[in-house]
Amino acid sequence: MKEKELRLAVVFFGGVSLAVYQHGINREILNLVRASKLYHRNRADDGNVASAALEFHRRYPDEPQRSTGDVYLQCLESVGQQLALRVIVDVISGASAGGMNGIALARALAHDLSLAPLTDMWLKEADMLKLLAPEAKARLWNKWIFWPFVRPLLTRLQREGLIVGKIDAEMAERVSVFLRSRWFKPPLDGRRLAALALDGLTAMENPEGGNESLLPPGTRLDLQVTATDFRGLDRPIFIHDPPVVKEREHRRILRFCLEHEKTGHLQSDFDLDNVPSLAFAARASASYPGAFPPAQVREMDDLLASLHRPWPARSRFLARNFSGYRDQGLQPEEAVLLDGSILDNKPIMAALEAIRTHSAYREVDRRLVYIDPHSRLDKPPPSSGVPGFFTALRGALSDLPRMDPTYNELASVSHYNKHVRRLKETIDHSRRQVTKLLEQSTGGRISGNFTINDLRHWRLTSTNQLAGTTIVYDSYMRALVLEALDFVVELINWACGFARDSTAAHKVEEAIELWAESQSILLADSYRMPDNPQENADMPAFGRMVIDFGLVYKKRRLHFVLHEINDLYENAPLQDGCSPEPEDLDLLKIQIHKLIDEMVMYDDAHFLSEQAVAMCRKLFVADLARMESSQFVSARNAAITNLVKRLGIECDLARRNDDADAVLSSALVLNLAPRCRSAILTSYLGYFYWDIILRPVVSALSLEAGPIEEVLIDRISPDDALSLTAPEAARMLLGGTFAGFGGFLSRATRENDYLWGRLHAIDRLFDILASTVTASTAAAIDFHALKKAAFERVIEEEAGRLTLIPELVARLREAIAAL
Repeated sequence: MKEKELRLAVVFFGGVSLAVYQHGINREILNLVRASKLYHRNRADDGNVASAALEFHRRYPDEPQRSTGDVYLQCLESVGQQLALRVIVDVISGASAGGMNGIALARALAHDLSLAPLTDMWLKEADMLKLLAPEAKARLWNKWIFWPFVRPLLTRLQREGLIVGKIDAEMAERVSVFLRSRWFKPPLDGRRLAALALDGLTAMENPEGGNESLLPPGTRLDLQVTATDFRGLDRPIFIHDPPVVKEREHRRILRFCLEHEKTGHLQSDFDLDNVPSLAFAARASASYPGAFPPAQVREMDDLLASLHRPWPARSRFLARNFSGYRDQGLQPEEAVLLDGSILDNKPIMAALEAIRTHSAYREVDRRLVYIDPHSRLDKPPPSSGVPGFFTALRGALSDLPRMDPTYNELASVSHYNKHVRRLKETIDHSRRQVTKLLEQSTGGRISGNFTINDLRHWRLTSTNQLAGTTIVYDSYMRALVLEALDFVVELINWACGFARDSTAAHKVEEAIELWAESQSILLADSYRMPDNPQENADMPAFGRMVIDFGLVYKKRRLHFVLHEINDLYENAPLQDGCSPEPEDLDLLKIQIHKLIDEMVMYDDAHFLSEQAVAMCRKLFVADLARMESSQFVSARNAAITNLVKRLGIECDLARRNDDADAVLSSALVLNLAPRCRSAILTSYLGYFYWDIILRPVVSALSLEAGPIEEVLIDRISPDDALSLTAPEAARMLLGGTFAGFGGFLSRATRENDYLWGRLHAIDRLFDILASTVTASTAAAIDFHALKKAAFERVIEEEAGRLTLIPELVARLREAIAAL
């Protein structure tokens, strides 16, 4: 049966106390991914799935016996009659309150953990009285003069829409204490927030879970959490005059990763050893300015010391996320971090950058799902009047910087998708001409029998068909050489400890390019390849440079082969004489992915020997700093040549070509029908022709080493989930009131928002599932009934816990019954 992956990149926007709403959404995303894992495990065990008899509760006792996970499992089984759909969340980004929820979801997905402990934490502990710093909290007679004004103030705020819903005694008490608490210093307790994050993430741990993950083997989970570096770091920028200027950068992204290797081993930043790192990231991203004090590493150090808890992954976390501090002679403990939403409240671009580095074994439907807890009712209506002094001041300092990036980021994704579509159209349009060129250059043998030696020879000479058009050919070959030289520069900079974009790194780049010119690598008289090369040694110097260091080109070519194989899944049955089984294509893709995965070792230069590192440092640390680049290259030419030769041997990228040749000349390809075989081999041998056409756009889209695929955008927000409410209905979420702190004033508000979060997630997740299958498959499945069943499960589960909103629960029961 054909398999397809629905890959979700989830982006959490900031929302202060609306974090409770996002937590409700998290519960459903987790249940959907868990159901997907159970469905595919059952398929692997039994060879087929006959019913939903595999109870969700039996595998996940943290869920009730009648869970929404059962409904998601039933949905996947129904889809499975035509398509084995696998749902994966492999990219997460978040800011502020969204950063906290992104961290929790990422840890749950990475190690198949429960989010249930966090539900009680959000409902019980996200309380204004518990978050106030002990030294800041008002006592009974503090600022007693404000007592008579609390009720009138709340009434006025309710009349102006800043508070929605019932004003009960709990809310009045919290507003009174908040107004009478410490002024001119952050009233909320940063240490308490850090402790809550630490306790909540620790409570997720499952001692009996073993080495489980919801990420399938061979996949990676990336998490990006935004923060604002108050002091910032100086970044050099190379201009004309002066040659170098420094600008201060305050945007900081804290990154975490899980690698689920094909062997089953997990390399994880989300295990128990990393919980303090995750808790610190949550504390930093959510340190709302004016409410919480800034976050610093030493605060987490002190908290852990008081709890007698270690921080085993501390050095790894600081090395990954604060290396810039040490490069500038500063200590990470000196970093002062504020709320991530100040500069990046909606980190869509961070997610998109991570998406571009992910690839899949099967056909992929790639979605970017952003979770915006703010309804259109939270936003003031457009006005033609001129804003007053305080309105303009608040907008300039807070509201506008937080809201404005969304349009630009979504527009960038739309621009990205448009050009990806055009790239694919260009590929389709030129496929016939490229196939014809390769048929000529191989004497027609590409569709017949050939050996690995034949394939190697064809690969080495594949560019000569265009060598006569020197104005295009030579400039393109020079670009490939420069791309290879960039990798050499990266290796040297890593070995020498030079920060990217530093002055030292810039000098290394300048020196290596001057050396390449002296070796006729960059300034070759002609970039034409020999007519009859059989081995890499037969190639000229510029050709060997691409073979030895053309890492990005090799990745780009293999991803293009995968793109063409994916195209065969849909189009092959329409082509005469080419109807491969999906399993045959899957096996070939697995082999090609292994080739790509083996290149992961080049993501850093740890593979270099101590001798190679010492050679780099001896040449570039001491000598280059005190000499002009041209003088350095003239004096050390032979030494640079020896170093580059040594680096080429240790990289051994030439062997990666041989390995690819072996896969593409194996029985996996030779046993395919001629048309399918020709399509795959044309994408491999003829990639040079496509690359000349596509490379400028590919580079502009940052697709140099990633798959060419669109990223469809879906949103989960109160304005989109309409199954249980009409579009013109009154505001559902209450936590956005009181400047976003409304949920901290009342447990009833938190219960309301949490329940709506689960229901809205169900509504939208089934919409997304329906949109990823074919129209005929969607028509055969009653998604409306599935939604209704899932809604009923949530009400059954939560009615006993959410005791402060009985009217809402009763109203929702009636609405669900009427669906």
